[in-house]
Amino acid sequence: MTGSTDNCQYYSEDLANQTSPDTRTALPLRKHWWRLKTLVWRCSILGPRESARSVLHSTRLGRLVLGHQTRTPPGSGAEDLALKVGDLVEVRSAKEIFSTLDGNGKLKGLAFTPEMLKFCGKQFRVYKSLKNIILESTGELRKIKSPTVLLEGVFCNGEAHGNCDRSCFCFWREAWLKRSAPNPPEMRSK
Repeated sequence: MTGSTDNCQYYSEDLANQTSPDTRTALPLRKHWWRLKTLVWRCSILGPRESARSVLHSTRLGRLVLGHQTRTPPGSGAEDLALKVGDLVEVRSAKEIFSTLDGNGKLKGLAFTPEMLKFCGKQFRVYKSLKNIILESTGELRKIKSPTVLLEGVFCNGEAHGNCDRSCFCFWREAWLKRSAPNPPEMRSK
């Protein structure tokens, strides 16, 4: 190899140079369509009242209407599971996960995406605990502040993101997971 680079394979400037932009004229509307779909999705899981509360609590109007309530959703990260490679975990239900999200659909800055929904209620092994990542927009190496893990065999299929074929790992906050005991051998075969 002639020359060394500090950038990850997914560094955005390199990818931008090796790809062509999507020139569809409806692209600017995609952002608004995405927000509407996310609100409908959240409402279908949490119900209209809890969905409105989760969206409004972080806004000025929400603070006026709801008062200065400090909301600590269940599983919001107060407990640290201290997961290690190989630990068996179960992904919490969609309702439990949605109750941890803020008005932007994130927990401590990490979004729960539609592709992750199909993994709710299923068991997986921890593949790796994330400590550092490279920001694709800048190439900068950053430390992860909140406990976050990758799960074995859990990849984004890109369906909700324009059918992206990248197959990236889904990042999981420990608050979205719970420790799981292995199934007895007779249960696994069913």
